[in-house]
Amino acid sequence: MKPKLLLRSLLFLSLLAGLLYTPAAAKVAQPAPRAAGEVTAYDLIVAMNSLRMSNGLPALVEDPVIDAVASATAQTMAANQMSWHIGDVSGRLAASGYGGGSKVWATENFAVGLNQSIDEIMLVWSDASHMLPAVIPAYCNVGAGTAKSANGMTYYILQAAYTSGKSCGEYTSSGTTTSQTGGTTGGGAAAGVSQIIMPVKNATPDADGKVFHVVQAGQSFWSIAIAYKITIKDLKSWNNLPADAILKSGQKLFIPGSNTAGYATPTQPGGIQLGTPDADGRIIHIVQSYQTLSTIAPAYGTTVQNLLALNGLQLDWPLQIGQKLIIDAGNITPSPTLHPLQLLTPASDGKYYHTIHSGETLLWIASYYGVPVGDLMAWNGLSASSIIRSDQKLLLLVTPPATVTPIPAPPTASLEPTNTPPEPTSTPVPASPTPTPASILGAGNGPLLWGGLFILVVVVLGVVVFLYRRSK
Repeated sequence: MKPKLLLRSLLFLSLLAGLLYTPAAAKVAQPAPRAAGEVTAYDLIVAMNSLRMSNGLPALVEDPVIDAVASATAQTMAANQMSWHIGDVSGRLAASGYGGGSKVWATENFAVGLNQSIDEIMLVWSDASHMLPAVIPAYCNVGAGTAKSANGMTYYILQAAYTSGKSCGEYTSSGTTTSQTGGTTGGGAAAGVSQIIMPVKNATPDADGKVFHVVQAGQSFWSIAIAYKITIKDLKSWNNLPADAILKSGQKLFIPGSNTAGYATPTQPGGIQLGTPDADGRIIHIVQSYQTLSTIAPAYGTTVQNLLALNGLQLDWPLQIGQKLIIDAGNITPSPTLHPLQLLTPASDGKYYHTIHSGETLLWIASYYGVPVGDLMAWNGLSASSIIRSDQKLLLLVTPPATVTPIPAPPTASLEPTNTPPEPTSTPVPASPTPTPASILGAGNGPLLWGGLFILVVVVLGVVVFLYRRSK
């Protein structure tokens, strides 16, 4: 190959390599596909309408504004990993335009869990306060939304509402529904739900104490399971029915209960598992789903106000799932001889940092170091809604108090001659190591380094071509 052709080929290959090079950070992640069996907003609406119609009431009509508010609520709760409702659902719906200015009445159902099935969600909603949309005729419209939090938990929200002075069907928000599959049919019944659904009357135990339910026309697994407060899964498994079984009128179903051997009653939400004191006597409670300060405080024999003071909280701040609450501060006290700041070692930047330990709050940390909690938050860019976590480092822009050291007594005169030690010789200070390109750019600037090398290669090749042509 001729030298000129070789140089041109090298230049072309260099340009082509630069065009094809794409930093790994620039690749766009593809959205994860919807998991099989994942519960959707539409599933929530159909389930609630199934129960409503089993009570002889017309199905709720899906409303686009309620859909939007329910979806936004689920996203907010998931982003903050909240353990309980935000509050004032009627006000949020009215502010979003539902009701057209009329008085709005609304209720909200909330569930959270990891890979929850629809029957597990509906079991959480089987108590009286969550069954309002299914039993109160006044409710007219419905909407739902779901969202996944960073810890993998999914939040499920269903809202039902009606407006004062207007009957059902007289008012519906303009726009389209957002639950993908439509949500309602022209006849007002939820899609996929039979129009002929009969209420479930609980059967009484027989002489052996066993309960058998005889299926009536229009009854479904939904209405039967909720009526007896069991899951559809248990209802099918205890009757040896396949997952796709279809009920028939007159069919006899065994209903397991707490007195049935081998049957465990599902754990009700909101149960408080008490924390135990550590070596220092400190008690920490880890917040679980459906727990609030008003349920946690009596479980430990304390008051809500005491929990607020110990944890630097306000009454209207929502709790997060996994949040650690100080129930009892224990016997931890600052050192009597040294100021807490004197126990710290400055970091490489010369500043002081506090590493957060389990159960500590901003209020406790500020009190420990004797600084205003507002200053502590400002130094670290925190707000009232910020969440601190174990092992997180907090900057302390303070000067530690000077440590008092004893002044040595003057040396006593001695009659014996002493040999004066020779002056120490100075030793050369080793030069600082020359930084490498990788240390200058940092691990996160790989694309910049590659770009610089590419430009350098192109310039060198250009100079070689220019010199070669001049030599001809």
